[in-house]
Amino acid sequence: MKNYLRNEIIIKKGTYINQVFKILKGHVSDSRFITIYKPNDYLFLESIFQNTYTTDDYLALDLVTGIWLDKKDLNIDTYNILGQMYIEKRNHTELLLITNDLTRIARYLYFEMQNNQAPSFYLTFTLNELASYLKINIKTLSEYLKYLTNSKIISKHNKLFNILDSHRLEILAYKKDN
Repeated sequence: MKNYLRNEIIIKKGTYINQVFKILKGHVSDSRFITIYKPNDYLFLESIFQNTYTTDDYLALDLVTGIWLDKKDLNIDTYNILGQMYIEKRNHTELLLITNDLTRIARYLYFEMQNNQAPSFYLTFTLNELASYLKINIKTLSEYLKYLTNSKIISKHNKLFNILDSHRLEILAYKKDN
């Protein structure tokens, strides 16, 4: 088990990837803050199979505890996680290609409902983190969440989201992008 302090570099740009880092506690980001990794996320899982080098420094955003795993230490559960990571990256890329903010938010909520296989789920992000993830300012995100709530498409209680009308949410989520 390895610990890293806030702002400590976990791995430097240009380092050859021959291990995976599983985060047990804390948050890690690349130095450009494109992605924030949280507990139970794996860093470099996709890279270990491609014999690549890191394209950025990776920093501990707070106290980070994790374990370094060799390729031989990976098991079937790890491969399932890798598959899920690819799905999440594909969904995130799809979201960022949507120009209409309401459609992007609706599609995110629709993806979450599908991923959780339930009309209720807890948001794993803070609203600020969600706004950053969706590349929307926080005010716009709040206004559209209020619109979806007032339209009785969703209800929101702190981090608990309930999809009240999945059909209307799906229509908004897949509305033709203008």
